[in-house]
Amino acid sequence: MRLRKVKRTYGCEINIAPLIDVVFLLIIFFMTVSQISRVEVEDLALPEAEKGETPQRAPAGRFIVNVHKDGRIVVAGRTRSITALQGMLGRELEERSPEDLTVLLRGDQETRWEDIAEIMRVCAGRGIGRVRVAVTEPDASEGPDAPGPAS
Repeated sequence: MRLRKVKRTYGCEINIAPLIDVVFLLIIFFMTVSQISRVEVEDLALPEAEKGETPQRAPAGRFIVNVHKDGRIVVAGRTRSITALQGMLGRELEERSPEDLTVLLRGDQETRWEDIAEIMRVCAGRGIGRVRVAVTEPDASEGPDAPGPAS
């Protein structure tokens, strides 16, 4: 009588379909987040400052206000009036306390100071004490010790 040996094969099979789904979801998430951050930050020529404070990380309760040189106020990609800005700040303060809210003012270097000061007064009127003004560092080639244009 002849007995047959049963061959058993053990193997490990990896199903990569869920992995592909997760990777695509991550790609969509990061593309969306990068688009939202681009909408908040307008393309402005920021003023230069010799000294300033560089934040270690972006604060959690950050509210970005862009002010163009013609005085237009842009928040989240849409032009707003000063009264609309007051309402938006009021809604933000319903969700968090004034100590947890940081307003980042991004004004063009040719913006009138009166426009920036008006937004600062609105923030002060709402009890928001953390108002930051975005600036850039001056180029080393354009400093006071840099050589002038050739004569």
